Amino acid sequence: MAAAFFAALGYNLYVKAGTTASTAPTASAGMTQVLGLQNAGIQGSSDTTDVLDYDSSLGFKKALVTGQSYSIPCTMNLDLNDAGYQLLKDAARNATTKTVEWYRESPEMTAAGNPEKHAGVAFVTDFSEDIQAGNVAQVSFTLTGYGAYTWVAETN
Repeated sequence: MAAAFFAALGYNLYVKAGTTASTAPTASAGMTQVLGLQNAGIQGSSDTTDVLDYDSSLGFKKALVTGQSYSIPCTMNLDLNDAGYQLLKDAARNATTKTVEWYRESPEMTAAGNPEKHAGVAFVTDFSEDIQAGNVAQVSFTLTGYGAYTWVAETN
């Protein structure tokens, strides 16, 4: 079986203002695309605690998942007029009351397939601007979500 490789180009990230009561979007319709995006990789995390199971005579120790979260560290070129930048900055500045609904779509590898899709609701954390003379101005932020994000596998 041959392995397929592709460049990290063509990924699209969309956001929409949300609240803690928001649900994960199922499509990008009505959302704002984040432009100039350079990174948006998902990093999942599970919290566990060790428990003893007394069903056997010796006891059995195993890890029990007690919590789940994810983060999506993002970097983008700064464009002060970009609606995605403005929405993200507003959510970061008002993180106690605002979240974003996010939807990420992979590039499609074949004409007959459907792209991989991820979605969720997250807080915008670690928002910072990097503005150095002679460099491209950039913004970095993290989408921090609790629970599981949704995932639809690519089909082709």
